[in-house]
Amino acid sequence: MSAIAEADHALEAARRGASILDDVAAASARRPAVSALPPLPLAQALERAQGLLAPPTNGGSGDYPLEALGPLAEAARDLAAGAQLAPAMAGQSLLAAAALLVQSTANVQTLDGSTKPLSLYCLTIANSGDGKDTADRPALRPVHAFQRQAGPQWEADRAAYEDAKASRNRGDATPEPMGPAPYRLAADLTIEGLRRSFVEGVAAQGIFSTEAAIVLAGHAMQAEHRTNTAANLCGIWDRGHLSAIRGGAGRTERYGVRLSAHLLIQPAALGDVLNDESLAGVGFWPRFLLAWPAPLEPRKYKPWKPESSEALRRYWGDCERLLARPMPVDCDALPVIELDSGATRHMARFFEGMEYEGRKGDLRDVRPFTLRATELACRIAGVLAAFAGIQTIDVGLAECGAVLAAHALDNWQAALAGKADPVPGWASTLYRWLATRGDPVAIRDLTKLAPASVRPRSRRDAAIDRLKACGLVAMDEGDIGALGVDHARN
Repeated sequence: MSAIAEADHALEAARRGASILDDVAAASARRPAVSALPPLPLAQALERAQGLLAPPTNGGSGDYPLEALGPLAEAARDLAAGAQLAPAMAGQSLLAAAALLVQSTANVQTLDGSTKPLSLYCLTIANSGDGKDTADRPALRPVHAFQRQAGPQWEADRAAYEDAKASRNRGDATPEPMGPAPYRLAADLTIEGLRRSFVEGVAAQGIFSTEAAIVLAGHAMQAEHRTNTAANLCGIWDRGHLSAIRGGAGRTERYGVRLSAHLLIQPAALGDVLNDESLAGVGFWPRFLLAWPAPLEPRKYKPWKPESSEALRRYWGDCERLLARPMPVDCDALPVIELDSGATRHMARFFEGMEYEGRKGDLRDVRPFTLRATELACRIAGVLAAFAGIQTIDVGLAECGAVLAAHALDNWQAALAGKADPVPGWASTLYRWLATRGDPVAIRDLTKLAPASVRPRSRRDAAIDRLKACGLVAMDEGDIGALGVDHARN
């Protein structure tokens, strides 16, 4: 619309005596002053809002293929049955933990003959109370135990080193330099912090969080940082190379680093990140294995301890064996796990199937994911081989990798099926922002203050309409605020 046409349109609206926002305010004045929604703490209010805006769904298209976990299958089966978890929750947790530990022991040959890191990025979406912590704790128990022991010792060594440097006299020998920080796990990140962690620490690390909203809605993934963060994480996944020049911070040049991740998050906390075109454009989500299990059925009281599972005890023993191995300075020089002839043929058939389905078949709507599926299958097979101490991927492990990659692809296709209607995502993003602020805000200011994805007027108005229809917002004299949030209980 031209500027003249816009002016005419505004004059006509004035003659009618009401603008869109006036109509909104008038409608809100007729609403009851008190929300029909009982106030809930913020996290629960967001989960309820998600259910109202877009009825709960799950990305699954069938049972999680536990048998495809190979050497991890029995431990995953015991964890799922004993803790009454979705098999996908147990499987993702153990597979991601295995990738964290084996990525510093080997690399993997992919179908095109190139060598890739044995790193995996995993995303698991599940409702509150469905066992994210319950699965994650046993999976990472040996790693946390290792850090509890190695971390304080390293900190004490660092303090002694600094004291020795400060107290030495002229002519004294320089204190022996310290080794790298031993930490393998972090629950949040910024790219600058990640670079520093790799400069100061070991070459193989992980981002593992059972409250992944800290990551996906935190500083690193805010609108102004999101593309940069995603592109850097993609680069580490692809090449294991960090390179940056920053004023005041000097140059960072680090080869042979490895990063695995497992983000566990509630559907209500996703906001618009799954449908963000910038993340799809840089190939961020297509590098992730997605599990979105159905909500749990009511559970029975059944006391169970992970220590009672022989399979989990064996898994922990394997983890401790891997943790005891010397950490290389540069993981690019590690041995390469190769595909044997049978595995190559199987992966070739999988590749051709993904190519056809992604370009001409039923998976065209998730084509970026199909084009990554074969590499993911090779990485998964390599992780399973390395965890079992095997140097070659045979056809059985190739089948395991392909089955798990295909299952994740099915989850992505189901999860993104509603992408044609972006309004629930916009509404969810706006509600989260309003609910977090607490105080009402002027509707006219949303185009300047709200998250970038809902600043355009058309998106703002569509989001407001959906929130109104669900009874999630109240409007008064041009202001809008979230309903159903008890901030005193947060």
